[in-house]
Amino acid sequence: MPGAEVVRQMVANESPEGAYGWIIDIEHEPMEGRTETGTIGPGNIGPEIAERLRNGEGRTFRMYDDDRVLNYTGRIITSEEDEGGEIDFAPLDDFGTPNAGCTSIHYFDAAAKVWREL
Repeated sequence: MPGAEVVRQMVANESPEGAYGWIIDIEHEPMEGRTETGTIGPGNIGPEIAERLRNGEGRTFRMYDDDRVLNYTGRIITSEEDEGGEIDFAPLDDFGTPNAGCTSIHYFDAAAKVWREL
């Protein structure tokens, strides 16, 4: 299962320097014979952040391709001062675009109960 290999490889590269992290919770258009569900990144994710993600913490995002097809749903943890900034594009840059050609990322605004595109 290639998806599991990616998870092991990314988690093996953990270092305390990682100030953010993300996880793919749902792969909406899985390729036959593999899944990206459970993939955690980036490669230098801190072990504390990875554990928090595995425990269900984080802000929810969705990534879409240029045809507006939903490819992935996941979660991200950043510092409060980074929330809403450039780091929110990290799952798209780190994983969505290179892996599936995703071109946009949307975050769930829990207060307004709506999805907002960055």
